[in-house]
Amino acid sequence: MAIKERKALGKGFSALLKPIEDDEQAIFDQGVIQLKINDVAVNPKQPRREINQEKLEELSQSIKYKGVLQPVLVRKKEINGKNYELVAGERRLKASKLAGFEMIPALVKEIKDQDLLEIALIENIQRDNLNPIEESLAYSNLLKEHGYTQEDLAKRVGKARSAVANSIRLLQLPEQIRTDLIKENLSTGHARPLLGIKNEDDLNNIREKIINDKISVRQTEELVRLLKEKNPIKTKNQPEENSISSQMNLNQERLSECFDRKVTIKPMGEKGKIVLEYYNTDDFNRLFTKLLKSK
Repeated sequence: MAIKERKALGKGFSALLKPIEDDEQAIFDQGVIQLKINDVAVNPKQPRREINQEKLEELSQSIKYKGVLQPVLVRKKEINGKNYELVAGERRLKASKLAGFEMIPALVKEIKDQDLLEIALIENIQRDNLNPIEESLAYSNLLKEHGYTQEDLAKRVGKARSAVANSIRLLQLPEQIRTDLIKENLSTGHARPLLGIKNEDDLNNIREKIINDKISVRQTEELVRLLKEKNPIKTKNQPEENSISSQMNLNQERLSECFDRKVTIKPMGEKGKIVLEYYNTDDFNRLFTKLLKSK
């Protein structure tokens, strides 16, 4: 069954995410009103699961002195006796309440249920407010709820397809590693090489070394490479000319992360090819510019 394509939200929604001081009158002309904080219900589809209390208190102190510089985004909907539902701006709402404010500037828009998660995700991505697992879960939920392909979703949230794919892959990690990512004990750069380790003891040993010895991402990749060479994964009917070494596989992953897209290394004896994918004209221009700057 074909999926009916909906109008992309990213570009139009970006205008709502600009700070008020950038164009104060233009923003308020769009319909910002003052709402009672207690009349706004929290968005149940908010992709962020955890809020850093220390950072929330810092934001609260800033709001005490400067006020709320950007309105929250809400829609008209009655929930648990409240007349509005929050779409984007949960930290601002909670920090304002913590600061003792009773009112908050809000932009009221008509927003469909199926767009709620997508808008909240775009806002958090643009502000880097999500931890890696929250972002992964949000992508996964959008794929399930709307039937997008990874490429469709990548275009809608302004990311390369490889970035979305790599993010979703983090959900394959064991619960302990996912918790480490949430608590910032591990970075995504440390976690990605661990996806290739299937043995639980090996995984735990490298995890402990990363945390206790504070080894770098590159050192982590080297540990995983040595482990794979010691215990190679055998695959059936894999043409020898298409296989690459564990080191080349890690190099491929590092290039994919660097260029934020799928990168394929194709060895041909001493020579070979490095293939970088692009997903549309704008994406090609971004990649082309990045390659020229790296010269």
